[in-house]
Amino acid sequence: AGDIKRAVSTDVDVILFNIDSKADSSSGRDAILRVFLKVFNEKLGYSGDHPHIADLERRLDAQGKLETFKEAFRAAADVDWELERDGYSFYADELVQALAEALGKTPEGARSWLEKSEEDFRSLLTVENFSRWVKEYLDSQDANHRIIFLVDEIGQFIGQDTHLMLNL
Repeated sequence: AGDIKRAVSTDVDVILFNIDSKADSSSGRDAILRVFLKVFNEKLGYSGDHPHIADLERRLDAQGKLETFKEAFRAAADVDWELERDGYSFYADELVQALAEALGKTPEGARSWLEKSEEDFRSLLTVENFSRWVKEYLDSQDANHRIIFLVDEIGQFIGQDTHLMLNL
């Protein structure tokens, strides 16, 4: 009975998902990591479909400048960031302007980051970095806060692919 009371009294984020429905077929060997990052980003309110954009949001949030960025983007583009971030390349000028304003950088510096961000993020996508991002999130919560990933259909997703099994 004590174990049950302790379990239900713990502050927990539960991320339940069907891996096949969240996976991107082009992800290759790091497909599982990409799915875990996607659902984690979505849980935090960051972009799920564009991990480099989620990384930008995470960095802005860590600096306490995410809301400033969103306000600057709304002023520049006349749309909400969350509604249009999937079309970020269509709003490249407005994104650059909002980034420069929120971070106090030059528009040239912000544009340079935007142009390299997707390519640069590929080197950041590692299990170690994902673990660090989860740890940073947990460190920002109460000491007893936990996060649980519950993955449905993982066996079917992996099938006979030994690389996916090893990555899991």
